[in-house]
Amino acid sequence: MLFDASELSRLQAMLASVTGIELPFSVQAAEGAGLAVDWEGAAASVRAEDTAALCRALFLLSRAVKEGKSTLHVTERRRFAHCGAMLDMSRNRVMTVEAVKQWINRQAALGLNLLMLYTEDTYEIPEYPYFGYLRGRYTQAELREIDDYAFSLGVELVPCVQTLAHLKNFLQWPSSAPLRDQPDILLIDSEETYAFLDAALRSLSRCFRSRRIHIGMDEAHGVGLGNYLLKFGQVNRFELLSRHLSRVKALCDQYGFQPMMWSDMFFRLGSRQNAYYDLDSHMPDSVIAALPEVEMVYWDYYHTDEALYEKMLAEHQRMGRGTVFAGGVWAWSGFLPNRERTLRTMEPALRVNARKETDTVIATLWGDDGAETDYLMAIDRLTLFSEACWEGEGFRLEECEAAADCLTRLPASVRAALDAFYADDFTKSTGKTLLWCDPLYPCGVSDAQMRTLFDAAEQAILALSPADYRMEVHYARTLFVALRKKIALIRDIRDAYAKKDKEALSGMANLACPAVMKAYDDLLNIHRTLWESSCKRQGWEVLALRYGGAIGRLQDVKTELQNYCDGSLPCIPELDEPVLPDGKGFTYDRVSTPSAKT
Repeated sequence: MLFDASELSRLQAMLASVTGIELPFSVQAAEGAGLAVDWEGAAASVRAEDTAALCRALFLLSRAVKEGKSTLHVTERRRFAHCGAMLDMSRNRVMTVEAVKQWINRQAALGLNLLMLYTEDTYEIPEYPYFGYLRGRYTQAELREIDDYAFSLGVELVPCVQTLAHLKNFLQWPSSAPLRDQPDILLIDSEETYAFLDAALRSLSRCFRSRRIHIGMDEAHGVGLGNYLLKFGQVNRFELLSRHLSRVKALCDQYGFQPMMWSDMFFRLGSRQNAYYDLDSHMPDSVIAALPEVEMVYWDYYHTDEALYEKMLAEHQRMGRGTVFAGGVWAWSGFLPNRERTLRTMEPALRVNARKETDTVIATLWGDDGAETDYLMAIDRLTLFSEACWEGEGFRLEECEAAADCLTRLPASVRAALDAFYADDFTKSTGKTLLWCDPLYPCGVSDAQMRTLFDAAEQAILALSPADYRMEVHYARTLFVALRKKIALIRDIRDAYAKKDKEALSGMANLACPAVMKAYDDLLNIHRTLWESSCKRQGWEVLALRYGGAIGRLQDVKTELQNYCDGSLPCIPELDEPVLPDGKGFTYDRVSTPSAKT
């Protein structure tokens, strides 16, 4: 049966809004297995197994027109029955309903049929008013609106929540005390905990068509060792987790949900090093046999060799509960997507998963440590997942780049320029470190790394210039300008102080410090504008406070330099400290001040 003409017209209009391309020929569509496109001259016919597949077929036609082709003949099939993204809406970034719809449009264009909104406490539970309080939580009406829209494009919207750990934003409130084991972990075996989880699942059941649900349960490292230990005593933590999982599974059954969960806690408890990716980890058969029917989600965004992915997938399959693979589009290294790290880790991961035809594959986009990166700026790497899904193990990177050109309407040269933020080492957040670090204390970045990043930023500014009219590109250029000014200030202050060159230091106080403050103010303003274009206002204050702190400290450094230069301050104590090796990491709290937070 042909797809309804009005439906086809609606989907074509949506694709045109994404790609900017109106197809200059007629299109007929029919239902059928997989996806097929045949275009010659003035007419095209497509076959698609569902709405998301039809959207991909129309996207392939749009690409062909953009690339100047006159014919297109393509046949494809899914290797992953379910494939799409998971957007972190819990680390102060909560996207607006309209922005999520824009994301869904782009996902559907790639033929991806699954979307998760990771909501720790950012959804409404009417019986618990402090759940998501002041955090931009989604109302039930908003979630239903997103679910309706996703359904209209063949995308399954799956709730992704937490039912054990990662709940510190809710558990911080005094009214949550009865539910608290550790500051971020629920109190297992407490009936008040299960009453809360029942209310949570009841709320979610009213908002989502999907009967799949992700119940979290990852990284509960201190489970059973806080208030639980005081109240119930010491227990076997394998048994504790299994008992809790069984209770949560029973609640899911009550609302018709089929749960999945992160698998790391079971793997860690089976490892002598408490390590997830310990290939010597052994989970006893008795533990596996006792697990309820919950799909295990293997999450891995770190490794670059296929052999490790093969081994970990095999261990998950041994559990016999169904396996989901969650990779990562790196949006959590600070300010810009880490495209290179995404490529190096996800290319081998996706080739293995395509070979094994894993049922469900997810591209996670986390917002760790402030959610500084706009997720829509990272969407070009989602094409790795779509091509692996539809082309299989032998997917070609040049096809991923061509799809990204059409999806983002930005040339590869502009998108590649973003990688300059990680020019020194793709595994570290050096650009973020230099932007947030104190100007006077060592920050763990070497002089060689600073020189590399300083030069790379200059090249990025030039490469981004042709597309500066786009808000996100203007933001990136402003970011690189601020980065270069900050690097120069750090380098020059330390060098001039070592030489006791007060004339140079006076110039930095009166010229360089104000110039860096101005660059930060410019960055603050464009970053806020970009944020407001896609996110709720709640949560922006996290970044506003960081910018304010950085600008305030620069003003303080300016005063300190002036006082040293006029003799009222005998030295600059921060610069007199010896520079020691630094291995504490690159989070904002770590680099903004060496003083521990209390």
